[in-house]
Amino acid sequence: MSKFNDWLGDKLSNILSSMPLFYIIAFLVLSLLIFEKPNSLVEWMHYAIAVFFQGIALPLLGYTSRKAGDIQSKLLNETHDVVMDELASIKLQQGMNQEEIASLKKIISELHQLIKEVHRRTC
Repeated sequence: MSKFNDWLGDKLSNILSSMPLFYIIAFLVLSLLIFEKPNSLVEWMHYAIAVFFQGIALPLLGYTSRKAGDIQSKLLNETHDVVMDELASIKLQQGMNQEEIASLKKIISELHQLIKEVHRRTC
């Protein structure tokens, strides 16, 4: 049931926050004025609040928040890719450092052997 609710919620959210639905609702809201115009300030305020803000502004807010989410998602994906590239570079550098340390240890060991030989010959 949870999967169905998520699927349905996602579909309805996408439909209700789409620009085509915004234009349809805006047209319907404005066409109401042809048939019945508010006569007083209170009726105009009621029309503006109940119809305009709920009918037009909410789908527009949903659309802009979805777009902002898309931008945020893109930014997070780009950041993830950069971090993963940097991590791969660090791992490669670490491997090279380990090889260099092993080479230096070998050279130090050879130098110790040479120093011991020179020390034996002089003593």
